[in-house]
Amino acid sequence: MTPDPVLSHSQPPECERAEPAIVVRRTRTTDIDVHTEQLQDWSLHYDQLDCGSFEGSFTDIRWPGMQIFVETTTRRLRQRGHLLPDSFGIGTMLSGEGALCINGIRAGVGTLLTCDTTELDLCTPPNCTVAGLVVDAHTLHEAAESMPDLAPMLRPDMLLGMTPPETALAPWRALLLDTVRLATERPWLLHDPDVQQRLRSNLLIHLLEAMAGAQRSDQIHCAGARKRIVDRACELMLSRPDEPPTLFEVCNRVGASPRKLGYCFQDVLGLSPARYIKAMRLNAARRELARGDNPQLSVYDAAVRWGFWHFGHFSTDYKKQFSELPSQTLDRARLRCRGAGTSRP
Repeated sequence: MTPDPVLSHSQPPECERAEPAIVVRRTRTTDIDVHTEQLQDWSLHYDQLDCGSFEGSFTDIRWPGMQIFVETTTRRLRQRGHLLPDSFGIGTMLSGEGALCINGIRAGVGTLLTCDTTELDLCTPPNCTVAGLVVDAHTLHEAAESMPDLAPMLRPDMLLGMTPPETALAPWRALLLDTVRLATERPWLLHDPDVQQRLRSNLLIHLLEAMAGAQRSDQIHCAGARKRIVDRACELMLSRPDEPPTLFEVCNRVGASPRKLGYCFQDVLGLSPARYIKAMRLNAARRELARGDNPQLSVYDAAVRWGFWHFGHFSTDYKKQFSELPSQTLDRARLRCRGAGTSRP
């Protein structure tokens, strides 16, 4: 399914505009790949880790130097990649069925997470809503000049989980959501440069006040060690998709017992190694089928390429994971490609 039409708001004439207009986009889709494509300028890759049909929505509000986002997804996901260059991302989970995990650090509602353009590896729980800002690094450092205690939190290559007092976090969260409502319901008000400036300033001031009073997480060191084990194990398990190594082979290569490896996977990804690798192989097969640009490709070809030798089991597992048969994914993709005229002869 394609996303809902993007909301486009008329811009005032050039002569009335002292600053560039704010751009507001809202999308909703049941296709995880289409959802990922809406994250303009973010280099992120999504995989679905649990079973069921996917639904996602994304609200994106931008003006020079700042982006506000609200993302809602129904399934447990792993999101990997990078944010905009030379920027800081600051976010908080508004709701979700469990904790989220960012680069090995677990966080829940009430936690504030900050990172720069370093690699982002985020696992979100089912029915999760995340909201936040992406701010130019220079803008954030300039706003924090009068608060020297914040300097250690704004270093390059820094990932930080912190828990501000609710009395400090709540005003920033409320202002963030009020700005989203204003931008989507009364966008013409945001064409006023004075309104733009006040919103930017207030959002940054409330954010820095929340960060200044926050208790920093002490998980970072041990979380990094767990994540390195998980990353190495994932690399090994996906290195030979048509002949995946056994769990004992992986444990020997990463230097961890099966129990320790299981603990690390549960902490970082929220599921067992066996369940994770099966989900990743199903996602890879789905992406191949969803391209629809190869008329010679069969469902069986995709299944075998990703290590599924029993076709009946593959179809059953695929339908359980994505709420549709693999043949339905392929047929829909081919129909889309024929309509766009992109199918290869």
